[in-house]
This record gives sequence, C-alpha cells and structure tokens, in this order.
Amino acid sequence: MRRNPEIERIADNAEQCQRYFFGTTPNQKRAMRKRWRVNEYVRLCPNVYARSEYYNSLNPQERAMHLTRTLAIKYPQRIFGAMTAARVLGFECPWSNAEMEHVQIATEEAISKRRQGTCERIYVHPLTYVVHNGIRVTSPERTLVDCGLRYPYAKALGIFDSALRSGMVNAKDVEKTCAGLHKDCSPVRKLLRDADEKSENGGESFCRAVILDAGFARPELQHEYHDPANPKRTFRTDFLWKYERKAIVLEYDGMEKYTNKHMTNGHETRQIVYEKRRREDALRRAGVTTILRTDYEEVRQPRSLIQKLLNSGVPMALDLR
Repeated sequence: MRRNPEIERIADNAEQCQRYFFGTTPNQKRAMRKRWRVNEYVRLCPNVYARSEYYNSLNPQERAMHLTRTLAIKYPQRIFGAMTAARVLGFECPWSNAEMEHVQIATEEAISKRRQGTCERIYVHPLTYVVHNGIRVTSPERTLVDCGLRYPYAKALGIFDSALRSGMVNAKDVEKTCAGLHKDCSPVRKLLRDADEKSENGGESFCRAVILDAGFARPELQHEYHDPANPKRTFRTDFLWKYERKAIVLEYDGMEKYTNKHMTNGHETRQIVYEKRRREDALRRAGVTTILRTDYEEVRQPRSLIQKLLNSGVPMALDLR
C-alpha cells in the first residue's frame, strides 16, 4: 500500500511514547482502517491501532500499558481501576491473568454491558481518583481492595506484596477502605495478613501463595546467611523454614535468572549454574539442611511441589500452633 507520511508520523510518535495511535480526522481514520484491513495494523478497539510488527514485539504487560496510555489520551476523563490501576501505579501484576490485555474502567454509573471489546467497566463507589504519570486511576488502597475482591488469592498476593513494598499504601488505609464498603472483604483481609514487602518479585509471590494455600507454614523471606569459609560472602534465600533442628530452603528459579542479561550480569548459563552450586555449598556450610528448587511451571501445577515440600519435612501451619 502507498506510503502515507502523515500516518507514519503519527505511528512513529506513538511508538516513541510507548502507546498505540488513533485518527482524529476522517482522512486519518480512513487511512488507518485500510491498513488494518490488509494486516499492516492491528486494531485494539475502535479507532485504536498499532503496527503489526511493533505490536507482536510487545509482551502482555507492555501491551496492556500501551492500551491504557492510549485510552487515557483519547478519553482524558476516564478513571481506570482494578488490575489496570495496579499496573499504572507500578504494582506487579501477573502476566498469565486472562484479563491482561483488557483495561478496567471505573464508573459509578449503572452498567448495562460490562465488556465491550478490550474495555471492561467496573462499578466503584465512592469513586475518587489520583493522577499517576498523567493517568487517572483509583486510589492505591481502593485499587488493592478491588483486586483482592476480583482475582484469585494466588494471582492477587503479588499485587499486595509489591504495593506494600512500594510504600505507596499501607495496610491500615486498605482496612479503612474495606470498612467503608458494604461488602464481604474477607479475601482482602487474608491478603493483607499474608502480604510481605520482602517478596522480591511476582514469581516468588505466586509461589508463596500456592505454598500458603496448600496449608504450609509461612516461610521467612530473604533470610541472610554468611559463608563460614568466607564471611564477607552473604546469600539471601527465597524461602526458609526452621523447624526441629532443620533449616529448609526453597529457591524459586524464574527463567529470567538464566536469560535476562540485567539479572545475569552478562554471564553465560554454564557460569550461572556453577555459581548456583557454589551458593548451595555455602548455604550447607552455614547450617542449611535441605535445599529445594522450583520454577514457574511446577508452581502452576503444584502437585509435585507440594509432595516435595511434604517429603522434605516443611511444617504445616497447624503443626506450629
């Protein structure tokens, strides 16, 4: 199709701002629609487009934020809530959530049709907002309440962990918001009890949620050990249980530990595996009796993980009462 310099400039500018683009004149809308029909563009919702190659290069989190930024410009009076607000506020959200590429729009009006394409309307009352990075979202505490009520425990715990870690919200404010609602907020209160700002990422939060949901005792997070052979070397463990002279460590291996150059410091996988063995040797010298490992796939289908923890003597919550 013939090149359209005006449309190309609009698309270039949108990509530089990490968002999608839309037409503001009949000619622009017509030109974008033509390119969508021949698969040059992806259409996210009416009159919102992305170049197909650019769209395919984005991960689910990036796609969600691109759409949110676009709609915030196209409809500046909109207030975003639930998972969308959590993403805007910088809370860690699960990639696997089925609603990842949808946006939640908060409203106090009666809702006749909840979802239209990629947009879902959610009822929030009283509806107030804060502005974060130029986008209107529900307050951090209301955002946590709505996420806690809408999403399963295992998916929501990471949002609560990262929210507390950010310092943007505290448990008392969330409790106060719950008290002002005529709803059963027991799922939110359970999340508040179990949330821990020491959790370093969403994968570890998801893993801990599955462990707690299975009835195991709450582990200590990020416990620091010194290597007796070299006291200057310290190691922090993902999860630790100390019980009846046992010190059981569970390490969560996200694939980023092996593939993300920022996390691996540019080291090859072989070197990383060697460092992992050195680390395990140091932990055993420091008194750790058992070292277990897990990953996202095992946590997602946790039967083998649960059996592994049981076989290793990880205590159940009831055992410590």
